[in-house]
Amino acid sequence: MSDEKVVNVSDLWTHLRGMEEEKRFNGQAYPAGMSCFPFRLTGQGFFPGGDGLWREEDHIFKSSSGLVATRGIMFLGNDFGTCKSYERLRKKGFENPLTWKHVKRRIARAELPSSLTFFTNAVMGLRDGGTALEKKDWDAVPLFKNFCREFLIFQIETLQPKLIVVMGTVPKATLDSLAIGTAVASERFPKLKIGNNMTTVYYSTHPYGDFNFDDVRKVRDGLELRDAWTQAQMN
Repeated sequence: MSDEKVVNVSDLWTHLRGMEEEKRFNGQAYPAGMSCFPFRLTGQGFFPGGDGLWREEDHIFKSSSGLVATRGIMFLGNDFGTCKSYERLRKKGFENPLTWKHVKRRIARAELPSSLTFFTNAVMGLRDGGTALEKKDWDAVPLFKNFCREFLIFQIETLQPKLIVVMGTVPKATLDSLAIGTAVASERFPKLKIGNNMTTVYYSTHPYGDFNFDDVRKVRDGLELRDAWTQAQMN
């Protein structure tokens, strides 16, 4: 019998809202330079801007059931970007940049079960200015670093993913900085123990850059992602 269950993404939003309402940053939900999301996307979108759930290409503008499978695959980005770029999504209600298009193609090449995927970020909130590509040193803001660490642990303990796919060097650095769980040695794919949950971690390049790769590289990366999922199911 499968050990998969489902939770509602609203449980994640509710917990995050509760943390924001504590106003830990001089009476504000976020530190200077970061803001709450002004609205939620009804269609496709990484959590917490969207529900983080898979949609086929002809349904990216539609709402979902909101149900997230546990014991699945968590794709982890860094943060959602800026208030300005997010506000542009208000009218259409979904996002579909190259990151989404390429990560879906990776999933197809790896023959992963799309119903078990969830797409989220390590850093909560929106940047008030600058660009999404600018690096942020959250070690300089330890209170916010702890805030993001606390919520990421909640996400992982709630969803209990068998595999976390870390997309790129920036989210890897953020994940390493947050120092969640206990690393467990592995020959090929490292493991992370968080509470009673053992998760396999696969460090990949960021999907945005896939246009730089030829078909041979893409096939190879797909096979490696499939191997990571196979290994994760053995935990």
